[in-house]
Amino acid sequence: MKYTLNFSLKLEMHNSCIVYNREGFADTPISISVPDVVKIFEHFIEKFEQQGITEQPVTKTIPNEEKTKDTNALTGLSARAYTCQVQKLDETVLNNFCIELTEYLQKCCSEISKSFLSEEANLSIAGLREVIEIRNYLVRYTKSKKKAYQNGYLYIMVV
Repeated sequence: MKYTLNFSLKLEMHNSCIVYNREGFADTPISISVPDVVKIFEHFIEKFEQQGITEQPVTKTIPNEEKTKDTNALTGLSARAYTCQVQKLDETVLNNFCIELTEYLQKCCSEISKSFLSEEANLSIAGLREVIEIRNYLVRYTKSKKKAYQNGYLYIMVV
């Protein structure tokens, strides 16, 4: 399984689904696809709220009725997402995630140093790149003092 990590300044909910809004993201998403990094990432998002992603909800006029009413028209589920508001992010979970990433980073560096120019090092280098991207993303959005970021959401899409 692969994931993308996004940061959303505001989530629009419709029933139990998130309404997809590309303009609501603060940055471009990061892809998380290296198998070992995916396993670590899945531990991190275990406690996040799982929701469906849908397109904009539809308001319909029903014939033979005098009023316009909002119906739950089938808009189609396009993906799954895991969300967590930054201010509700459990510091213990975040710290454990960072410890796991650090251990993985050390393992990658050790493997790369053994065979820097070999094909076997490619996966470790890709994992190293993803860990650094995740770290930079989390620093930018979970450690910021900006109120908009503190009220924002980590938004993980299953690809």
